[in-house]
Amino acid sequence: MPDRRETLSWLLRALALSAAPIAGTERAGARILRPGAGGAPGAEGYGRDPSLLHPHIPWPSILTPPQKGAVARLADVFLPEHGASPAASALGVPDFVDEWVSAPYPQQQRDRIVVLQGLTDLERDAGAPIGELDARQAEDLVARLHARAAAGAAPEGRFFRRFRQICLIGYYTTPAGVAQLGYVGYQPSARFAGPPPQVLAKLGIEPGG
Repeated sequence: MPDRRETLSWLLRALALSAAPIAGTERAGARILRPGAGGAPGAEGYGRDPSLLHPHIPWPSILTPPQKGAVARLADVFLPEHGASPAASALGVPDFVDEWVSAPYPQQQRDRIVVLQGLTDLERDAGAPIGELDARQAEDLVARLHARAAAGAAPEGRFFRRFRQICLIGYYTTPAGVAQLGYVGYQPSARFAGPPPQVLAKLGIEPGG
């Protein structure tokens, strides 16, 4: 089963390749950024011919240690330890978020603005570094954020939705997250028993037909 870094590499390569110019055009948000086009100075993307055999992240990370601490604390509120399910920080979600917002692609650059501004605003609201909050304080902070987002506050809503989505992507592309989803596509099978009965019923197909 691929690990989180490999899955992230595949995902970002897919995003990069799908963003290649179409029919010689360069539509906004539909191009591969070249070195220095965004993110850290001189940051490079995967390019047009990435090596699938040797995946790696070619750009530097931009989050500071306090920002990474804030991401870890907030991610653990969204995805806490529960029974056999590890907390987000235990599965490397903060590293995933850091790699995501550091990537020199249009979507990641937009997410970077939303995430960094959201963290700044939240820390102002908390009155202390978010990474230093205890679990209850962090939960209260997220509850206030959710209330403002639900009330229609645009910046808070954008940050709440997008940050949570990125955390979920990071969590459920780990082996542990994939196992929780019950997805078995990565695993070898000695035999194929056919589509599940509920799938056949949905399609209106009789088993054995």
